[in-house]
Amino acid sequence: MEDLPLVITPHPLNDLTQEQVRELARAAYPLILADLTQQGPIPREAYVDYVHPGARSRQVQQQARAQAAQSAPRAR
Repeated sequence: MEDLPLVITPHPLNDLTQEQVRELARAAYPLILADLTQQGPIPREAYVDYVHPGARSRQVQQQARAQAAQSAPRAR
């Protein structure tokens, strides 16, 4: 079990909608398929390329704040 390859997904999962779970599964599918069919080297840990919707919201908010700060007139 020590050498069992792992596919690691972002957490938490409990607040994802059904469509978001499907999106996550689509992102994980190529990694799982490669592990099951042993196509090429299998990394010990493979991270799914998926950004949790909550993290996406925070990224958008941070970008909006940064843009607002750049465009705001500067006090002298």
